[in-house]
Amino acid sequence: MRVLTSGPGFVCVLVIMMLFAYWQPAIGASEGNLNIKYISELLVVMIFLFQGSRLKIENLSLLLQRPVGSLVLQAGVIFIPVLWLKIGWAVGLVPQALYGPLFFSAILPTTIASCVVFSRNAGGNGDYALGHATLSNLLGILLVPFLWFGSFANGGAFGFLFLKIFALVMAPCFVGWVLARIFPVLKEITCKEWYGQVPMLCIAFLVYLSMCDGLYSTDKEIFLRMLVEVFPFCLSFVVLLHLSGWVFSTRWSKNREIQVSQFFCLSQKSLAMGLPIASVIFSESQQELFSITLPLFCIHFLQLLIGTLFLKPCKSRVEAGEKAN
Repeated sequence: MRVLTSGPGFVCVLVIMMLFAYWQPAIGASEGNLNIKYISELLVVMIFLFQGSRLKIENLSLLLQRPVGSLVLQAGVIFIPVLWLKIGWAVGLVPQALYGPLFFSAILPTTIASCVVFSRNAGGNGDYALGHATLSNLLGILLVPFLWFGSFANGGAFGFLFLKIFALVMAPCFVGWVLARIFPVLKEITCKEWYGQVPMLCIAFLVYLSMCDGLYSTDKEIFLRMLVEVFPFCLSFVVLLHLSGWVFSTRWSKNREIQVSQFFCLSQKSLAMGLPIASVIFSESQQELFSITLPLFCIHFLQLLIGTLFLKPCKSRVEAGEKAN
């Protein structure tokens, strides 16, 4: 839990960025000194260049041993949270203004770092969690914009968006993966702890820029009111993900180590994937990007907090299963 990307350190960095944005939003707003032209696009490219260089496709081999179960789990990562959201909206518990931002969070892939670390610390199968998290993020590059545009936006714009996704996300990810395999020195560097922090710091700066833009065009009192309004829905969303993840994971496998890994795959949503893609999709509307970023930030904070509460019960369950055997 000492790694920035999976422990409380990254949450602290995000909170600090948020406080700086709240203090002087003009600095990082669209016309500010720190928000130079194309800085967001450059940050997205850097994030996926680094992420691609760290990808290990061989982690997917374990998934091929259980193809049906793997397919069901990958579908559950997206459709279980979407189902909860649809139910909440149908019965009038989710307001229309929050449905879009929560839907965007619901269709995100599972996060790699915290999913794997939580699984290992709770006695789960870390390799299984890593394989599913890797596959989920690879699929998410295409599924997130496809599902968003299929539900909310003009389908005619998808072709242009796909080109942006390819140029800013898919191509850098592939280039990073190829370079790490061509140059052994680079492959060794990717295993260093500091190397994994670079994309997360880029993500934190993206959070800062989007917060500055949103706060610059919104009164601070309105922002605080938005945060208070969004937080209970994000908390409910994260709690439901954890409870449903617990129920479904105990039904899909008899192996308790696999159950723990499945639980954390189902209960985590990736800020590392969500924020860069949101920056591409909503690059023309800073206000819309702000409305997407705020719930996503809250969900990331809450899932790390609530996830730690499940570590001990999950580990006890695995140990009880080992004693029974």
